[in-house]
Amino acid sequence: MAKRISLAIQGMECPNCAMRLEGIEDTLVGVLRAEASYQKGCMTVEFDEMQVNEAQIAAAIQRLGYGSAALQPAVSKSTTRY
Repeated sequence: MAKRISLAIQGMECPNCAMRLEGIEDTLVGVLRAEASYQKGCMTVEFDEMQVNEAQIAAAIQRLGYGSAALQPAVSKSTTRY
Protein backbone atom coordinates (compact mmCIF):
# COMPACT_ATOMS: atom_id res chain seq x y z
CA MET A 1 0.00 0.00 0.00
CA ALA A 2 1.29 3.46 -0.89
CA LYS A 3 1.96 6.00 1.82
CA ARG A 4 2.90 9.66 1.47
CA ILE A 5 5.04 11.65 3.91
CA SER A 6 6.28 15.23 3.98
CA LEU A 7 9.71 15.98 5.39
CA ALA A 8 11.58 19.13 6.35
CA ILE A 9 15.06 18.88 4.83
CA GLN A 10 18.08 20.53 6.43
CA GLY A 11 20.96 21.56 4.16
CA MET A 12 19.06 21.72 0.86
CA GLU A 13 20.08 25.08 -0.59
CA CYS A 14 19.80 24.91 -4.39
CA PRO A 15 18.03 23.20 -7.31
CA ASN A 16 20.87 20.67 -7.60
CA CYS A 17 20.31 19.64 -3.97
CA ALA A 18 16.63 19.07 -4.72
CA MET A 19 17.45 17.00 -7.81
CA ARG A 20 19.93 14.94 -5.82
CA LEU A 21 17.30 14.19 -3.18
CA GLU A 22 14.69 13.33 -5.80
CA GLY A 23 17.15 10.70 -7.03
CA ILE A 24 16.14 8.41 -4.16
CA GLU A 25 13.17 7.59 -6.39
CA ASP A 26 15.61 5.76 -8.67
CA THR A 27 17.96 4.31 -6.07
CA LEU A 28 15.71 3.19 -3.20
CA VAL A 29 13.44 0.25 -3.98
CA GLY A 30 9.85 1.00 -3.00
CA VAL A 31 9.99 4.79 -3.44
CA LEU A 32 7.32 5.56 -6.01
CA ARG A 33 7.72 9.33 -6.17
CA ALA A 34 10.00 11.95 -4.60
CA GLU A 35 9.54 15.71 -4.95
CA ALA A 36 11.82 18.23 -3.26
CA SER A 37 11.58 22.03 -3.06
CA TYR A 38 14.73 23.87 -2.04
CA GLN A 39 12.74 27.13 -1.78
CA LYS A 40 10.44 25.60 0.86
CA GLY A 41 13.08 23.31 2.38
CA CYS A 42 10.81 20.29 2.21
CA MET A 43 10.31 17.04 0.40
CA THR A 44 7.35 14.76 -0.26
CA VAL A 45 7.91 11.04 -0.71
CA GLU A 46 5.35 8.48 -1.82
CA PHE A 47 6.39 4.91 -1.14
CA ASP A 48 5.23 1.31 -0.91
CA GLU A 49 5.16 0.37 2.80
CA MET A 50 5.68 -3.28 1.89
CA GLN A 51 9.08 -2.51 0.33
CA VAL A 52 10.56 0.40 2.27
CA ASN A 53 9.85 2.28 5.51
CA GLU A 54 10.30 5.84 6.78
CA ALA A 55 13.53 5.01 8.64
CA GLN A 56 15.09 3.67 5.43
CA ILE A 57 14.05 6.83 3.57
CA ALA A 58 15.55 9.01 6.31
CA ALA A 59 18.77 6.97 6.18
CA ALA A 60 18.99 7.42 2.39
CA ILE A 61 18.54 11.18 2.82
CA GLN A 62 21.24 11.23 5.51
CA ARG A 63 23.66 9.29 3.26
CA LEU A 64 23.25 12.09 0.73
CA GLY A 65 24.38 14.57 3.39
CA TYR A 66 21.06 16.10 4.43
CA GLY A 67 19.00 16.02 7.59
CA SER A 68 15.28 15.30 7.65
CA ALA A 69 12.38 15.57 10.05
CA ALA A 70 8.71 14.75 9.62
CA LEU A 71 6.51 17.78 9.04
CA GLN A 72 3.51 17.97 11.29
CA PRO A 73 0.21 18.30 9.44
CA ALA A 74 -1.44 21.69 9.81
CA VAL A 75 -4.01 21.80 12.57
CA SER A 76 -7.32 23.08 11.36
CA LYS A 77 -9.12 25.33 13.83
CA SER A 78 -12.83 25.48 13.46
CA THR A 79 -14.33 28.95 13.46
CA THR A 80 -17.88 27.65 13.72
CA ARG A 81 -19.66 28.72 16.90
CA TYR A 82 -22.36 26.63 18.46
